[in-house]
Amino acid sequence: MEFHVLTLFPEMIQNTVNTSITGRAVKSGKIRLHTVNIRDFSDNKHMRVDDYPYGGGAGMVMQAEPVWRAYESVRVKTMAAQKGKRPRCIYLTPQGKVFNQTMVEELALEEELIFLCGHYEGIDERVLEETVTDYVSIGDYVLTGGELAASVMIDAISRFVPGVLSNEESAQFESMQDHLLEYPHYTRPEVWHGKEVPQVLLTGAHAKVEMWRREQSIKRTKERRPDLLEKNRPVTVAYFSPTDGTRKAAEALAGFLTQSPVMLDLTRRKNRKQEIIFKEKELLLAAAPVYGGQLPKVREELFSNLRGNGTPCIVMAAYGNRHYDDTLAQMKEILRARGFVCIGAIAPVIPHIFSEKLGAGRPDGKDLEIMKRFAVEIKKRIERAGEDGFREISLPGNSKPGEKELKPVKKLFYKERCTNCQACVQKCPVNAISIGTLEIDESVCINCMRCSRVCRQNARAFDASQTAVYLESNYLKPREVEFF
Repeated sequence: MEFHVLTLFPEMIQNTVNTSITGRAVKSGKIRLHTVNIRDFSDNKHMRVDDYPYGGGAGMVMQAEPVWRAYESVRVKTMAAQKGKRPRCIYLTPQGKVFNQTMVEELALEEELIFLCGHYEGIDERVLEETVTDYVSIGDYVLTGGELAASVMIDAISRFVPGVLSNEESAQFESMQDHLLEYPHYTRPEVWHGKEVPQVLLTGAHAKVEMWRREQSIKRTKERRPDLLEKNRPVTVAYFSPTDGTRKAAEALAGFLTQSPVMLDLTRRKNRKQEIIFKEKELLLAAAPVYGGQLPKVREELFSNLRGNGTPCIVMAAYGNRHYDDTLAQMKEILRARGFVCIGAIAPVIPHIFSEKLGAGRPDGKDLEIMKRFAVEIKKRIERAGEDGFREISLPGNSKPGEKELKPVKKLFYKERCTNCQACVQKCPVNAISIGTLEIDESVCINCMRCSRVCRQNARAFDASQTAVYLESNYLKPREVEFF
């Protein structure tokens, strides 16, 4: 990440950024800081860059030409300019949009940023119109200049640059990500001034500790910043994932949306039988794999037990590098009929169950970067919804495609290995395996191959060699993650 700062006081920026964590990041090359003194571009011997305002009034105004020259000296060297694009230039002003966590995550996705720091009464409006892409404020108050505000932004953004922090999770899983204040922290000694460390933190029970911390975050936010609590939106991930590829992709995306998602496994039949009701102030991520270009066909239609109340949702169709076809459109239509508003959709590539080559190693690092960008866009849409309401997106594909007959895959069963543990029977998502004979009912089976995945004795397997040859002959070129 490269930061360019146009300023009258470069030492203010350098002294701040070259200290502590950001200072180490500069030394290690994780971030690069370039300061440009606007005075160096003055056209007079006294290096003045300000003049009296037209129309009168107190104070001085920074002139357009020195600012323009300083900006151009940076712009022509940027990566954006080399690609024929306009670099992102941020002007620090109380008139701008208030800096928040979503903006932090969004700006951290950029390769480079230009900060323009004003002084005196401000900068000639004409040069702002030609250079600035973002007007940002760090709060509803006035500073003597933009340098401190720029330093604050650089510090916050740098925390999300990979490698800046020793433990990247401490940046990714900020409580502020969920509009919650952080929970209380404690260290040695166990007793100080008669006050003891909460007992739950001494138990080593990680699940209980996480629950306590979540409760404390909510309690503290309610007491100190109830306005933030209004913005908190619990996230539930409802997924159907017989062989875990969809689950892993959904978990990755959920991690960019919230620090504490609720995972609802719809692969388990019992979880599809109970009605689950969502409030308007929640967010649903519905994820399913693509089978033959469509949503897997199960007896109880997937997601039919979920009920929304104008609840925003994201749909995810995970596929093995061939195509997602109608799946996203299907999911949107199903959830719309159940009271949800689809505000986003994504189609990540995952390993194909019938080929070791298609989707191998996906989602990879590049995929995760795309997911991160998508998550930031979703957060921005949710923030905008506070003013305009949620806007349903349009998606490609047929929302009500005709039924497609899928050719059964040859199943193999090695009775001599079977211990009759019944794992395949209990964990089959469509109840296609007889509890008595252990035979598969092909009229019910959806070829998900969960039975072979859960069998510890390797008594169940399948032969999809012909399908693999076809797939690898036609769809081996890696597809990119798409989102809407």
